[in-house]
Amino acid sequence: MSKPRRILAIGGGGFMMEGRFAPIDRELLRLAGTSRPKICLLPTPTGDADELLARFYKAYDPFCDARQLTPFRKLTDRCVRLRDIRDELMSFDAVFVTGGSTRSALGVWREWGIDVALKEAYRSGVLLTGMSAGAICWFEQGFTDSLGDGYSTLGGLGLLAGGCSAHHKYDGPRTSELLEYVRTGEMTRTLAIDDFSAVLFSDEQPVCLYSWGSGGSARYLKALDGGVVETALKLPTTELPGE
Repeated sequence: MSKPRRILAIGGGGFMMEGRFAPIDRELLRLAGTSRPKICLLPTPTGDADELLARFYKAYDPFCDARQLTPFRKLTDRCVRLRDIRDELMSFDAVFVTGGSTRSALGVWREWGIDVALKEAYRSGVLLTGMSAGAICWFEQGFTDSLGDGYSTLGGLGLLAGGCSAHHKYDGPRTSELLEYVRTGEMTRTLAIDDFSAVLFSDEQPVCLYSWGSGGSARYLKALDGGVVETALKLPTTELPGE
């Protein structure tokens, strides 16, 4: 039997935001499905920042075989070989995309063929996940501040239908701008995910909502009769325990 196609879209939180191995990181490893999973960090949205890599290894090394795919860096024994991106990604249990500039990451991925490799890994059953930029990149459309002077839309990898926006409710300007983009039709039906919450998709359908820390939720936004309708996700919800 083939593995389900799964994506864990994290609105905000985890090791990158919380500075520790957070509850959602622990759940990610559980979803990976082995006692010591093989996890690949894809920090392209940060330009493969040194500080981010150090934070990842500090958080994940005790619990998994942690590696990196970093086209901006010289190869080390922890790097995915750039000549063999497709085959190497298929060998991982999960691939984690960081926050940062979604637009820049997508451009780099297309140049290196990482976008195609991610799609093949997804179809083969590798768990794809990420926070902020690493959440919205999987959808047909994302709501992003990648331009640096406000918000805009961009096309994503298209593995999941519709749009996605992260940090909802915790970022007032982002939330109000998103509502206007949805109202005018510039953003399609959009999944808006709060900080400290995440949505698990299996075979392109949302199946579970996670919440931890100060708590969060998620909802779909769509335009209707000149306004915006907000529909809460009616999913089994897992409150992740702290340490």
